[in-house]
Amino acid sequence: MARILIIEDNQANMKLACLLLRSAGHTVLCAVDAETGLTLARSNQPDLILMDIQLPGMDGLAATALLKQDPLTAAIPVIALTAMAMKADAEKTRIAGCDAYIVKPLRYQELYAAIDALLTDEAPRAVGDDQPPVPKCSLRPPPGMQSAPGQQLAHVEARRDGRLILVAEDNESNRKVIERQLALLGFAADFSGNGSLALERWKGGGYAMLLTDLQMPVMDGYELIEAIRSQERGVGRIPIVVMTASASRRNTQRHRMPDMDDYLSKPLQLAELKAALEAWLPAGAASEP
Repeated sequence: MARILIIEDNQANMKLACLLLRSAGHTVLCAVDAETGLTLARSNQPDLILMDIQLPGMDGLAATALLKQDPLTAAIPVIALTAMAMKADAEKTRIAGCDAYIVKPLRYQELYAAIDALLTDEAPRAVGDDQPPVPKCSLRPPPGMQSAPGQQLAHVEARRDGRLILVAEDNESNRKVIERQLALLGFAADFSGNGSLALERWKGGGYAMLLTDLQMPVMDGYELIEAIRSQERGVGRIPIVVMTASASRRNTQRHRMPDMDDYLSKPLQLAELKAALEAWLPAGAASEP
């Protein structure tokens, strides 16, 4: 496997990248700014570099240009990472010398495919050797991640182990992100597009936690929480974590939502989601990926 240097200043993005790469068997080096990354690249000679474009101080494009001008690092492939898919970014990364371009949040299929394309062993083979080039990164999902749309961790085992999460979220894009994050952390989940559907699922039992948006059609998050708490009657109280796009309204929400246990700001950060799972799930339910 390869030695890969990640130059990324966002802690959550760094953690996700490290998880994906280590799950594929790679050795990971980390730097949170361009200057440190350049030093590590020269001293460690990694096989590949993941370079965030938006870095504090020297940005990723300037750092890539310096890498490509240095004889010691010019041959190292660089994959540019950006959280904003602007039309001009692809051309800017090409001019700077980047060998590939990926939009965050990282998706393991796209990341692994880019690594394979840049690090496939193309060394000359003996005459008669019909073996294909050896890939450096298998396109299999990391442990706990879905291998295909709709394919989840075994719900029977999740219910048995007290790890099944109920998510109420009407936005499809948000649902996909949350599903991927939970899978990375080793959890299965059922998803409902409004509070009414989530309430019916909750009545079926077997859920360890509820993650709920507040603004939903049919029945919103406020009504969902009120309905659940009124029907629990003090037996088997489920932890409820609210997801909100407005962090500045935290105090207002806490005042209006005495029956919720915690809140997370959207877009959810992997580290913050993991902390909430560890804090509110039954003892032993949360685990490392």
